[in-house]
Amino acid sequence: MKTSKVSWKVEKLSKMHETKRVNFDLVIQRKDNIWDNKRQSTLIHSILSGYPIPSLFATKEESVYHFLDGKQRLSSIFDYLQDAYSIHPTVPVVNGEAIAGLKFSELSVDMQNTIKNYEVDFVRIEEINQQEMEELFYRLNNGVPLRQIETTRAILGTKVLRFVESIAELDFFAEKANLSKSARKRFVDQELVLQILALVHNNETGFSGKELQAFVQELRNIEIQDNLRAKMQNACFYLNESFPKKEKFLKKLHVPMLFKLVLDMIEKGELANVTPKEFGAWASDFFSELPENYASACQSGSARKENVQKRLSVMSSVFAQFVEGKSVQEEQNEAISHLKQLADQEELAENKAV
Repeated sequence: MKTSKVSWKVEKLSKMHETKRVNFDLVIQRKDNIWDNKRQSTLIHSILSGYPIPSLFATKEESVYHFLDGKQRLSSIFDYLQDAYSIHPTVPVVNGEAIAGLKFSELSVDMQNTIKNYEVDFVRIEEINQQEMEELFYRLNNGVPLRQIETTRAILGTKVLRFVESIAELDFFAEKANLSKSARKRFVDQELVLQILALVHNNETGFSGKELQAFVQELRNIEIQDNLRAKMQNACFYLNESFPKKEKFLKKLHVPMLFKLVLDMIEKGELANVTPKEFGAWASDFFSELPENYASACQSGSARKENVQKRLSVMSSVFAQFVEGKSVQEEQNEAISHLKQLADQEELAENKAV
């Protein structure tokens, strides 16, 4: 791995971005639009005021620069140059000139030039392999306020991450799981998928960062991926049928337990005993009045192993009672139907005798 320091003006970087010589599409990168308007505006204010911004890091492949760190900063700058947003109203004046509420095209010519001529420092990295790239991304972001899933993604590896993304794109996760747009931008959908995969692979796990990262090492095994993919696709199809629309209770906290119930039914060959409609109705009843011991495991520390296991145990127990009660009711119905058939036969026989 070789590194060198480079300084380029914003205007040059913007032109490189337009000609696709600046790339943010590394799979381990954060998604777009993570920063809110206030944070973007503060960056523009820093540039106009002459404050330095932290160095960026990019790998060079032929003539294209792939950014490992600095995506949000450069995206915010490029978007502002395209009038994609206005400066937040709380941003202070610059050298006596108000910029709050203004888009780039509304700034004075001097201020526009200040932004375009601002020099951005970045470290150019060459002769780096995929493993070193993932390790560098992890180290660059270690100690800054990234969520656990964001650092976990950095050690997943490209192939495993593609696998997790493909599961997160299945209809149930895309359309029925109750996750906000901002949560999806923070990869909460992928975190949910990882939790389910971990629970399916080892039903005695918890969801702490340490446990998920240990599971990630096992997930690199292609055979494990193939086995889990088939299970997830089957469960997703059933759950998608169970819930015609997005339900409030289909939260990250509860969905792994529902997946485990469905997969247990599949493993036992009992899926035909409970229709998707019946399962959806049962889940709605369960979450409308949560058992106290399940609710207590949803409080602080819900990712701890003991709380994950308690939720799974309680839900499985209540569901087993439902299935048992359903079986008893079906047996009773069959018995009643049989008695009715016998009565009809006897009545028919008596009528024939007469």
